[in-house]
Amino acid sequence: MHDTALGTGRTVDLPSGRVAYTERGSGPPVVFVHGLLVNANLWRKVVPTVADAGFRCLAPDWPLGAHRVPVPDADLTPSGVAALIAEFLDALDLTDVTVVANDTGGALTQILMADHPERIGRVVFTPCDAFEVFLPQPFTALPRLVRLPGSLWLGSRLLRLPVVQRLPFAFGWLAKRGIPAEILDSYLRPAHESARIRQDAKRFIAGIHHR
Repeated sequence: MHDTALGTGRTVDLPSGRVAYTERGSGPPVVFVHGLLVNANLWRKVVPTVADAGFRCLAPDWPLGAHRVPVPDADLTPSGVAALIAEFLDALDLTDVTVVANDTGGALTQILMADHPERIGRVVFTPCDAFEVFLPQPFTALPRLVRLPGSLWLGSRLLRLPVVQRLPFAFGWLAKRGIPAEILDSYLRPAHESARIRQDAKRFIAGIHHR
């Protein structure tokens, strides 16, 4: 469930699959790119301010493990997800776009800038992966771990435990004042409930490399 502050929920069918997104405001387009194991709700406190300043804010749920619509036929390597973001910009015919990126989404946006720059006007990087820091500590072992049978199934269950959520290698270092329970639930429920979402997440994480 998207936070109501993000605006109207929509979906768009892309060559790579269906993507859900929210839209609020009108004016020059701003597209938000979140990171691993979160979704558009990450931007719930940012979108209202940006929209009220005269911008059209589009916050998709990218297929990074907290999305609700599986994309089994999509290329979910980092380069493939960057191409999917480009497909989103094409499908909505967005031009001179401001891309706002966070965490893993920053790495994806850097690939987007290199491979598909045509519709991008400017980029805002909040703290994010860059250069050889992809993934950063303490998450560098994830691409190896997800290759172990059952690892994502087990992880999706452990992350439902508050004591695990607060650990540094989970969500403990990702928010200064904690994350509201309903927002954490929106991040964790899709992978907990759906093997297809877990498979999407596995394909993306296994493809991460600083190359």
